[in-house]
Amino acid sequence: MAVTRVNDSVLGALERPALNWVVLRLPVWVRPNHLTMIGVSGAVTAAAGFVLSRWCIAWLWLATLGMLANWFGDSLDGTLARLRGIERPRFGFFVDHTSDLFSQVIIFLAVGLSPCAHFGIACLGLIAFLMAFVYTLIGAQVQGTMRITYFGFGPTEIRALLFLGNLLTLAFGVIDLRTWFEPMAIFGPVTIYDAVISVLALCAAVMVGALAIRDARLLAVEDPTPMAGK
Repeated sequence: MAVTRVNDSVLGALERPALNWVVLRLPVWVRPNHLTMIGVSGAVTAAAGFVLSRWCIAWLWLATLGMLANWFGDSLDGTLARLRGIERPRFGFFVDHTSDLFSQVIIFLAVGLSPCAHFGIACLGLIAFLMAFVYTLIGAQVQGTMRITYFGFGPTEIRALLFLGNLLTLAFGVIDLRTWFEPMAIFGPVTIYDAVISVLALCAAVMVGALAIRDARLLAVEDPTPMAGK
């Protein structure tokens, strides 16, 4: 089954031209696998930076650099393969999404081990990511549609929010939202990472549930119950 990619990223209007510009200027010896390795190495670097920031917040610079490398490698590998006409559909699908899975898992867990977010909240964000990730693979199997984003939000937007959170934290320290929202005091310390991850996780759970109901109804019509005796 041919799989159609759906990518309506909010940042796509800026990202896609930038990726095409970079790909056209990469040396011919650079292959998609090289970029995938850069992406995974960036995720490991980002995770190390988040964990080390427990002892010194300045390590968030390393985490930010790692996030940029992760975006660079993960976003460019498929673009390079498509523009050069060297796609390997099955191998590329496997390597790309397997590396994405491991990269996002270690980044979310590392955020939870940093002073930026509570570990439980980071795990909540990871669960939401895994729900969307698995639902994407289900859609690719039964509908031939590979959703990279949901309602304009995808991996690039997640990285952009982490990048912004890192810069705010480096500039002002770990921000406790109880300073501005007194009712949050009942939850104990609440960082901007905690708040954003919680909201996004809730939205993702509701979204996946709503899409599952809608898609189940559509599939019930497209794939009706066979008549008895036939």
